[in-house]
Amino acid sequence: MGLVKVTKPILIVTLMISGLLLIGACTSDEPVVANTASTSLGGAVVSDSAQDAVSELLGDIDANGDSDATSANLLVPGIANDDTENGVLASSVDLERNLLQVKVKGTEGRRVSMKNGGAIRLRDGLIAEIFVDPFPTHTLTAWVDLYLHDGNDAEYKDVKVQIDYDMYSMGHGPFFTIADKSPNGHYTFRLDYVMFGPWMQFLEIPDPDLPGVEYVLEVVIVAVP
Repeated sequence: MGLVKVTKPILIVTLMISGLLLIGACTSDEPVVANTASTSLGGAVVSDSAQDAVSELLGDIDANGDSDATSANLLVPGIANDDTENGVLASSVDLERNLLQVKVKGTEGRRVSMKNGGAIRLRDGLIAEIFVDPFPTHTLTAWVDLYLHDGNDAEYKDVKVQIDYDMYSMGHGPFFTIADKSPNGHYTFRLDYVMFGPWMQFLEIPDPDLPGVEYVLEVVIVAVP
């Protein structure tokens, strides 16, 4: 009985102190954050474990021979350094991240890490710009806007553009959708992913001036939580 009488007041005091500490933490100007390492990617905060998982999957892409071109040396196949070359425009290459990668299928070019909103020259007088929202893609729904123009502010309208997409190396699809014909050169797609990781999109673009000619862009979008 004596032990109970001594312990009970101590327990009450301990609970009161714990409650005061909790209230102080909740009203403090300093944010209470979990002790987990994280990496900031353009406004999205990605845990190191998630980034490691994505890096591992991207390593799988590289192991299959389609290494991205995020290096200081831009003189690699797949990058258009002047008006005579087709591929990702040199000014659109992303030298810091590999969350958006593009390759013109059927060419000898490599998959190139591209800035969001970057441009690809399909031929002289035909430019494709790709904008992904949100970017970095930290949700399981992404919107892709394809803008087709001639490089001199004249857009290509009423082109039937379609997209097939599937998760890279896992086979969670394929999924298929067609963009509405655009009155202003912009073609928009909604992509619904079933899990985070790299997703491969095949963007099929008929040449608006050359019947029977079609360009296919291999677009890798990495969705990170």
